[in-house]
Amino acid sequence: MAVEYKGPITLTASAQVKARTLSGNSWSALNEATYGVGPVAESLRISEIMYHPKDTGDPDDPNTEFMELTNIGAQAINLNLVRFTNGVDLTFGTVAMQPGQYVLVVKDSAAFIARYGQGLPIAGTYTGSLNNGGERIRLEDALGQTVLDFEYKDGWYETTDGGGTSLVLRQPQAVAPSALGDKASWRASQKAGGTPGQGE
Repeated sequence: MAVEYKGPITLTASAQVKARTLSGNSWSALNEATYGVGPVAESLRISEIMYHPKDTGDPDDPNTEFMELTNIGAQAINLNLVRFTNGVDLTFGTVAMQPGQYVLVVKDSAAFIARYGQGLPIAGTYTGSLNNGGERIRLEDALGQTVLDFEYKDGWYETTDGGGTSLVLRQPQAVAPSALGDKASWRASQKAGGTPGQGE
């Protein structure tokens, strides 16, 4: 649906904008552009990864893996058009995150809710799966610029590789994005199953 604008437009989230100009009775060609809004790269961190849930021995065991993201910044951000481009596939819709807020992305929402309960801040369900042997995770903003790009490894902590714990970022506020690929930046969760959607 077209909307006529005669003044400035304020965007509260990253967006793809399509516009035409009306001159008399004639419309211009369609112009398209993507605009990035907010300090997403500065503020967004992956703070917990359940890449290999506890082994049950059942080949049909539902997949309860997840990733938790945190806004470490001092202002709200919106994840619209932010996307995972390596590891799993997901493009966020309009997801507003207040400072200190957590959101979750999951492999199987029904299995996740059955395991962890209702009411947790699930922001999306991704396709693909996190590799049990470790892999590179890449997150890009609406303009295709890198937000996070790092590799986690299954050999860091034995209990996170099918033993029932998750990888937890030790100090989300202090860890630079360039250090997310270091074992020292992470630890095994103290609680079995991790603590998705909340600090530990």
